[in-house]
Amino acid sequence: MHYKLFILYCVLSGFLINAAAVRANQDENAALEELHRTLQQRIATLQSEQNLLLFQKEMNTSDSKYLLLNISEKTGQLKYKNRVLRNFTFMVKKNFTTVVVQPGMLSLTKKVMGNANRHALIFGTALIIQWKRVLIAKKEEPALRIFVAENDLLSIYSAVREGAKAYVVQ
Repeated sequence: MHYKLFILYCVLSGFLINAAAVRANQDENAALEELHRTLQQRIATLQSEQNLLLFQKEMNTSDSKYLLLNISEKTGQLKYKNRVLRNFTFMVKKNFTTVVVQPGMLSLTKKVMGNANRHALIFGTALIIQWKRVLIAKKEEPALRIFVAENDLLSIYSAVREGAKAYVVQ
């Protein structure tokens, strides 16, 4: 009788050990998947930081002024080499989503001088920097309009030339 109980005990303990091992394996897989997700996010962050540093290095070697725009914080900087010439804040439309503009480099394609010195800077079809009261034709409707204070816009407008670069940070 003890022999049968011993065999039954061994069989049941084998099932319990196997079940515990499967559960531990599932927990380990979930932990590894979570670690993989966090590492992928960290890689994406580091790549965006590297792209920004490479852009700044390129602008440092070229002799031109450029803009850094942080869309999520709604701030910008006019820079020359590594010096900040002007810090400014801006507004965007209320229905704006941050997915519209991809982070990266943009080139100034057109400078518009409106009525009564109301200027605008057009960066292709991706971005317009303007004073709030400036009207730009609908055919040039970009994915994002940035509204800057008049004195900031006049300073930026006079500082940059067509072909100037801007870097968008999310």
